[in-house]
Amino acid sequence: MKADQADPVTPYADGTIGVTIKYGKSYEDTWAVFRGSVKQVRELICDYFGFESKDVTGLSLSDLVVNATNLAHGKGNIAALLDARIIPEDSPVQAPEDDPWAAASAVQSEPKTDSGSAWILGEIEKQGTIADLQKLWAANQSMFADSSVMAAYKSRGRALKEQ
Repeated sequence: MKADQADPVTPYADGTIGVTIKYGKSYEDTWAVFRGSVKQVRELICDYFGFESKDVTGLSLSDLVVNATNLAHGKGNIAALLDARIIPEDSPVQAPEDDPWAAASAVQSEPKTDSGSAWILGEIEKQGTIADLQKLWAANQSMFADSSVMAAYKSRGRALKEQ
């Protein structure tokens, strides 16, 4: 261990231990400190990091600390490098107006009808160039597993070549 690094596990005179998990390498980065008996520290770490006890039952405290440290470092790196924020799963997220990913996911094709392939067959007929036809295929590949859709696609492609 380097002289400038703190020992992550500290034994105390009263028989308890302390575990320090850092989110990064610098002193300014967030730290989480857990103190108690080995069992208490284990439970505190599981609770703090959201580990299910059934998933970590076979791990030693040392292994658990390694997993928690890796998770902390990952979260710290994401927050620092990408300016990311951790939000609850059920929280409604409002994307910034200039977010290209939000804009891309908001672009919707015409809704598909309940008649299976009717929508894609109509779209195939609307295409005016082979390039547009290929783009339609690229955006809706799963629909082309239907042999009637693929036949219509090929037929439209031949018709566009002849024009």
